[in-house]
Amino acid sequence: MRIIGGKYKGRRLYSMPKRKDTKLLRPTTDRVKESVFSILDEYLEGTRFLDLFAGTGNVGIEALSRGAKEVVFVESDRRFCDLIRKNLKSLGIPPIRYRIICDDFVKALKKLGNSGVKFDFIYADPPYEKGYYTKIVNLVKNLDLLDENGLLMLEEPKKNPFLPEDNRWIVERRHYGTTTLTFLNFFQPDVGENNV
Repeated sequence: MRIIGGKYKGRRLYSMPKRKDTKLLRPTTDRVKESVFSILDEYLEGTRFLDLFAGTGNVGIEALSRGAKEVVFVESDRRFCDLIRKNLKSLGIPPIRYRIICDDFVKALKKLGNSGVKFDFIYADPPYEKGYYTKIVNLVKNLDLLDENGLLMLEEPKKNPFLPEDNRWIVERRHYGTTTLTFLNFFQPDVGENNV
């Protein structure tokens, strides 16, 4: 894995060695990442970004490289939390610019919601087979974690896309091979408007 743009462009990231007891990691592909950040690039400077189900920290570190002021990484597996820390340290990114929450995503989102923090961008890449999408969307909305002009981005399987309870939340959908990216904003006044 590598960083594809910004200050740390071209730098490689550590990944988890393949072991029988290591959970299956499905990193966000360069193609998907490039598409996401080509859309967000000019809007990232000075923003707060949440990398949910962060894995190696690949997506959140890309956001930091491109000017995000602060990134919060949420990952439940302690080994991946250590790996995120290792990747951030290898790039020399100061701790003031990031926070790592090593906890279940529900508990982590509730902690963030109780603290009153809001994000400009939230990227969620949960295990496809777990069906967490409705829970993620409802938590982000009900805990008021998204800034009014912000976006929630879901990486999901193309064959079984998430259907929110209100289709007006969907700003855009893009397809890449077997992957679908869904961009949502809960404050959309009508279907035709687009914040991206």
